[in-house]
Amino acid sequence: MILEILLIISLIMIFYRLHTIYNQNNQVIEMVSSINSRMIILERKTVSVKPNEERKYEDLKPMEHSIDDVLKNMRMEQPINDLNPSKTEELITPAPPPLNLSNNISNISKKGLILNAADYLRGASVDNAHSSRSNLNPIIGYDQTNLVLLDRPQPPTHKAWCSNEHNPVLTINLAKYIKPISVSYQHSKWTHDIPMSTPRTYDVVACLDFYCQNWKPLVSNCEYSSQSIGAEQFCNISFHLNVPLIGKVQFRFKENYGDSKMTCVHLVRVYGETDTPVQVQTTKNLGSEETCADLKYYYYNSYFKYTFAKKNCSVLYENDCCSDCPECCEECTISLLITFTKFCMSGWMSRAFTPTQS
Repeated sequence: MILEILLIISLIMIFYRLHTIYNQNNQVIEMVSSINSRMIILERKTVSVKPNEERKYEDLKPMEHSIDDVLKNMRMEQPINDLNPSKTEELITPAPPPLNLSNNISNISKKGLILNAADYLRGASVDNAHSSRSNLNPIIGYDQTNLVLLDRPQPPTHKAWCSNEHNPVLTINLAKYIKPISVSYQHSKWTHDIPMSTPRTYDVVACLDFYCQNWKPLVSNCEYSSQSIGAEQFCNISFHLNVPLIGKVQFRFKENYGDSKMTCVHLVRVYGETDTPVQVQTTKNLGSEETCADLKYYYYNSYFKYTFAKKNCSVLYENDCCSDCPECCEECTISLLITFTKFCMSGWMSRAFTPTQS
């Protein structure tokens, strides 16, 4: 009996010692990681010296979205009759002539700035109440619907907004009121044949009220071509349309590839002009550098810490962490605060309205 007690005490002391050593190792690893991240930040700060040529164009940086993201990648169609349906134009077009920056800037400043108003990071959101039910908004679980609005170069294959409703609709609250110019759809990359359930044709309307009962067509019969693998394809809005400033649009998907019962949408965009200045962050600050360095280290070295770290899509993309940890951005989720509150409220409501047995 005494030997058993001594053995138990010895085992307890051994486990306690192992736990102490483990904690000390974690502290050392954290210190090394912190020192390493700070060294990386200092190296980047010393190297990041702007050439004189870039300083001459500091005033042009607020126009980055209007020139780089739209004008270089989009060939605007000539004015056409209102009765003619818009046709999809692919992103891959013959190289345009060199742009006259001074003329373009003067034109843009008169009309307003061009931006993607359906960007989640700018404040756009999906109106679930007036959209079809999808896999990204389950009855029990986290609402990830806004992933279809997360503007990124290449949407991942496993983060699509999928609905099995006939002719599903996707209603979007835009980040800003805009004068619409163009809409686009981008599917994830594929290798040989275009995947089944990929949208083929769709319409887009401008909602004139909150419920989208009153609406005005923007484009009709936009076709996503199977010839362009994973590229963004545009459908331009006629200049003759007398459309007021809009804050809500609705995508109406009419048919898909493969005649599948499920329609899966990866990324939609709505381009338009706005008079509100658009702020573009060109360099990381010290806080962003530290955040990205920590998340990258946690992802590759400490799954436990990465699980409980603040790493939603807003944090990763607003701090420009995708170059440091592309896997983090590909696997990111929308903030869980609202969905957790919704889940708790639904549970409370079910208990509150359940009749009690006397």
